[in-house]
Amino acid sequence: MQALEASWGDWMAAFRQRYDRLPEAAPDVHCPNCGTPELNLTFCGLPADRVGYASFWCGSCLTGVHLSRCAVPEDVPMDSLHTPVEQRTAHTPNYALVWPTDDEDG
Repeated sequence: MQALEASWGDWMAAFRQRYDRLPEAAPDVHCPNCGTPELNLTFCGLPADRVGYASFWCGSCLTGVHLSRCAVPEDVPMDSLHTPVEQRTAHTPNYALVWPTDDEDG
């Protein structure tokens, strides 16, 4: 298995770049771990409140982060927490999670 090199801060910077461009695609935002433009971002939560969790991962190296309590913009698709996993439109693979270090957990 590939050693994780990108830090939580690196992933958060990439997430912010991708999130700020929603709902547009952002092919110029690259994976902070392997450098490919294969980043995926999906949301699942409470559609009425437009709050949920974000899964953000690289389709190439299968590394990424999981964030909770994210605001989901109105024009961005999201699955409901109440929809069974097998019926959701977004299928998130089993990817390696990057966690913040004690220095970054502030």
